[in-house]
Amino acid sequence: MKLSGRLIDAFLALEETRHFGLAAQRCHVSPSALSQSISRLEAQLGMRLFDRDTRNVFLTPEGEMFLLGANRIAAEIRSTLEEVSDRLQKKAGRVGMAAPPSMASNWLPERMALFKSRFPSIELKLYDVVSDQCLDLIRQGQADIAINAQPGNAFEVDSKILFNEPMFLICHSSHALACRSWVSLRELKKQPYIHTIRSGSVWQHVQTFLGPAGVVDTGLEVSQLSTLGGLVAQGFGLSIVPQFALALCMRNGVAAVPIKDKKAVRPIYLIKRKNHSLSAAAQSFYDQLMLEAIDSKNL
Repeated sequence: MKLSGRLIDAFLALEETRHFGLAAQRCHVSPSALSQSISRLEAQLGMRLFDRDTRNVFLTPEGEMFLLGANRIAAEIRSTLEEVSDRLQKKAGRVGMAAPPSMASNWLPERMALFKSRFPSIELKLYDVVSDQCLDLIRQGQADIAINAQPGNAFEVDSKILFNEPMFLICHSSHALACRSWVSLRELKKQPYIHTIRSGSVWQHVQTFLGPAGVVDTGLEVSQLSTLGGLVAQGFGLSIVPQFALALCMRNGVAAVPIKDKKAVRPIYLIKRKNHSLSAAAQSFYDQLMLEAIDSKNL
């Protein structure tokens, strides 16, 4: 049995008006077309819903029973249409975002705040996880978009570069390089170096240009950038971190110096699931980030 919304509308219109002509006007059809709709509905249900005479229309007992269900169906349809409309107008919805801690600590919250000021009714959810987990959340559909330093598999995700994030040297504030306005990679030769964890995006990008610098491995490898800052502050060595990770590293005793080298950057990508449409809310946030990236490139 297939009951269309039009048949339900015709039934409810006739029940409310108890007049074929008025019900037809409400449904924007002719009285004969409305009568045919009611007859078709009754035929599909296998029961009579209305008793008619020349002047009056009455619900049968079965019609009274069907009215309860028809009202529930109509209410569900109205509620669903209202929800869809709210989502399209960004009056409701949800955006799930994934980002590594370095991006989730400062850069992304600023963009979230701007979006929330424009669309206060949209729920925002943030997963601050390492790069590999960001990609997993996108593939599994738990996050709508990710801001990540790894582009992921092109067959699974759609990645667009947002910007290249500059790299900074962090060292003890008493170090000879701490007072410099910038440093080159070759100036790090024979300097004691503290590594970040090898599975992280910072280590993966730093290794592409750190080898020729000739640093000395301290044997220290940490997973948390705050731990890295603590070790640097106590004079255990120096390290290289991306710009937006500085907020997690800086404290008394730590200095940050820009690295002047075209290789010393970390590309940051905006990622979504391949061949899957974003919700209206998620698409709006995605567009906001892409527009900012375009504007920054045109400066």
